[in-house]
Amino acid sequence: MLKVKIGNSLKVFGEFTLVHKDGTEEVIDGKRSFCRCGRSGNQPFCDNTHRIRLERKKIEDEECPF
Repeated sequence: MLKVKIGNSLKVFGEFTLVHKDGTEEVIDGKRSFCRCGRSGNQPFCDNTHRIRLERKKIEDEECPF
């Protein structure tokens, strides 16, 4: 059974085949988080770079009185 959880990243649980951009295939059995923001230095996997953007947004929102 495959389970997918969507949040800041896309988490996939279970056994699946990942087809890379170059066409190579990798069978994965476990959990992987995939980047959705495009900023990860470890594409296609998430390295939590999105958290920096979210933290900056939170600070900007707190500083702005409007």
